[in-house]
Amino acid sequence: MAQRAVGLDVGSSAVRAVELVLGRDSVTLTRFGQVALPPGAVRGGEVLDVPAVTAAIRRLWREAGFRSRTVILGVGNQRVVVRQADLPAMSDEDMRSALTFQAQDLIPIPIEDAILDFQIIENFPTSEGDMVRILLVAAQRDMVRSLLAAAEGAALGASMVDLIPFALMRALTPIGLLNDLQPTAEAIVSVGASITNVVVHQRGVPEFVRMLGVGGDDITRGIATELQVDADTAEDLKRRAHPDSPDDLESRTAQIVTAQSSLLIEEIRGSLDYYQAQPEASPIGRIVLTGGGSRTIGLLDSLEQTLGISVEEGHPLAGLELARTGIPEARLLDSEPLLAVPIGLALAARAPESGQRRISVLPTEVAVVRTERRQMVLASAGV
Repeated sequence: MAQRAVGLDVGSSAVRAVELVLGRDSVTLTRFGQVALPPGAVRGGEVLDVPAVTAAIRRLWREAGFRSRTVILGVGNQRVVVRQADLPAMSDEDMRSALTFQAQDLIPIPIEDAILDFQIIENFPTSEGDMVRILLVAAQRDMVRSLLAAAEGAALGASMVDLIPFALMRALTPIGLLNDLQPTAEAIVSVGASITNVVVHQRGVPEFVRMLGVGGDDITRGIATELQVDADTAEDLKRRAHPDSPDDLESRTAQIVTAQSSLLIEEIRGSLDYYQAQPEASPIGRIVLTGGGSRTIGLLDSLEQTLGISVEEGHPLAGLELARTGIPEARLLDSEPLLAVPIGLALAARAPESGQRRISVLPTEVAVVRTERRQMVLASAGV
């Protein structure tokens, strides 16, 4: 039986959700919607105004016709830390216990303030016994709690809290690339309003994750400052700017966009240079660019020229079937850079590959309550 899953992306400028029907051999997008957030409700990827975000989610559910009350949320900001570590091979339960004591040496967050989870990305033998390489994720507990509170205020429950860079991999990595035997890695760069997520993976196995505190809003602010206009006007100019425009204001804006984009590109280059400086790093064969800021004029070409690596637009809709959503296909395609995160979150509902586990920073106490409620429902139904 096909499974329905809803991915809810709480961004800095809007809340977005998609519903997918996950069949055995196909994935169908059945609903999509987005609602703008008031300025400051979410800043740097963190929910600051819970009631405002709750109101936007309620409106999104009403206007887009979502019925499911269970969603998959995602986090990807500078209050999330991702580290690699090599540890002796052990059971998941023992690993979780061991990390309680060892993680403090790996992360800058006090253990008592963090939610931890991990994923094994490699097994390897040594002279001292079998070892595993893990990807450790630590998220600030209060940041996750604020996100959950916004969803719960809209009568929604989270089945998991995924890492946004992992959602991007699911949405943008073709099946063929997962089986590619070429010894190169792929980088995915998602430029959001205030956060840029960078993830490097090889055949679907994450090797490097970085969340940068820069995004499209920095370019907008640069335009507003240089031209002495308000934020809305600056955003409109950013969308219309072109270096060859006969309009002096638009061509001037294009020059500002180019200058501001160079700062973002340097941040991205610094992250990728750091990855490639690691002893076991794979060469990066291509970069996939997505996110609302990815269509900034000249960004793709400038990124490609600066890094000397092929850069392509991400297409999260490429492998999906489209149901009658009530949204014109042209509008969906125009929104494609915004869809990678919610699509990737919804895809997390699929069972992982054999022997793998999904990372989730859903607080243990929330997960326990959800399990108890599910058991009560099953018991009352006589299952």
